[in-house]
Amino acid sequence: MLRSCKQNKPLQFAFLKVAVRVVRATCRLLTLTILRPQTSRALLLIVPLAGAISCPAQPSDAKPTISVTGARLWAHPGYTRFVLEMSAEAHPQLFFLPNPNRLVIDFPQVDFAIPRMQSPPRKRIGVISGYRYGLLKPGVSRLVLDLAIAATVKHKFLLPPLEGKPYRFVIDLEPSTESAFQTAVANSTMSPTTQTIETMSTPLLSDDVFTIVIDAGHGGVDPGAIGRNGIYEKDVALAAAKELADIIKSLGSYHVVLTRAKDIFLPLRERVAIGRGNRADLFLSLHADSIRNMKVHGAHVYSLSETASDKEAEALAAKENKADIIAGINLAAHPPDVSSILLDLSQRETNNFSAEAANVLVQEWQARGLKLLQKPHRQAGFAVLKAPDVPSILVELGFLSNPGDVKKLSRASGRAPLLEALTQAVDRYFKDILSER
Repeated sequence: MLRSCKQNKPLQFAFLKVAVRVVRATCRLLTLTILRPQTSRALLLIVPLAGAISCPAQPSDAKPTISVTGARLWAHPGYTRFVLEMSAEAHPQLFFLPNPNRLVIDFPQVDFAIPRMQSPPRKRIGVISGYRYGLLKPGVSRLVLDLAIAATVKHKFLLPPLEGKPYRFVIDLEPSTESAFQTAVANSTMSPTTQTIETMSTPLLSDDVFTIVIDAGHGGVDPGAIGRNGIYEKDVALAAAKELADIIKSLGSYHVVLTRAKDIFLPLRERVAIGRGNRADLFLSLHADSIRNMKVHGAHVYSLSETASDKEAEALAAKENKADIIAGINLAAHPPDVSSILLDLSQRETNNFSAEAANVLVQEWQARGLKLLQKPHRQAGFAVLKAPDVPSILVELGFLSNPGDVKKLSRASGRAPLLEALTQAVDRYFKDILSER
């Protein structure tokens, strides 16, 4: 962490103050370790956590050779059948995940040419309430079936081409008790596919060049919010991220990194890791929400706080923090976050910078007369904003549930005023605000 904070230019001076407090806290922890030998394990955990920097492997541009061309679903007495039509033979891996109950189907990388999930989801059919799909990582495509009730696999088989019909992968699911489902989870022969992670070094930049990491929210098997016109939040966020990167680069004084440049899924912790791995001076996560009240509209921004500023902010953070669940990630397979004095102290300083950046953005939006949500700067516990040494904000460009916002966000010309204001706010944050600190 020492290395990361020093190379994060806005935090250099703040870190000096933190370092003194960390030394004192560490001395107290070492004293406790001598008195309590079992405490040494916690101390050992702090060291690798503070220094670890990792990023996902770079996406492959290899073209998939198999297409999923059809999906059919219907309920029979006693079981529910789900059929996928494919252009070639494939043998996907299946496993169950609980809380909420899901069946995950992993393919080698394929092209999905089947209908997207609509919003609101159509009513359940048999034991299945919906499905989603997308690229999980290079070489692996994922389809997730949401289970309305506990269920287990009764049959699964692959049918060869016959009488003009393509390959068909068939799954029959039958209702079960919750205990039987939990047994199926434990006995799944295929373990969840995990992200391939490798360390990635970033060339050192001169002190007068700031690094900005732009995070396009959601992606791949996680669509995010679904707009009134059927557009997916993941597509709006990716388009906006690329456009914002181009505008910021045109200023000529910033180094810009995208967390994803294609429609691929990234776990929340890996988005944070990309920011830290690139020694970002500012992390911008782009989103577009959708809620039941179609009259609500306007851009707004969030900075991190474990105590939400209002119920709406708390609800949105809870929804966004479920992104890994939506993508069929087994959260139980990941080690819990390690809380430490070292991280807490650094996080406090970082949060101050994040709040400054959010305030500057709101001021820039207001100066340009753009439509904003009431209380445009809010706070909540977004997982993607929790890098302890990278100032981070989450920007909601608008509401895909609002007719005016979704029309605007669905085209580049509509997004441009918001992104140009965001660029100027970033420039002002670095040149004016930080120079005063």
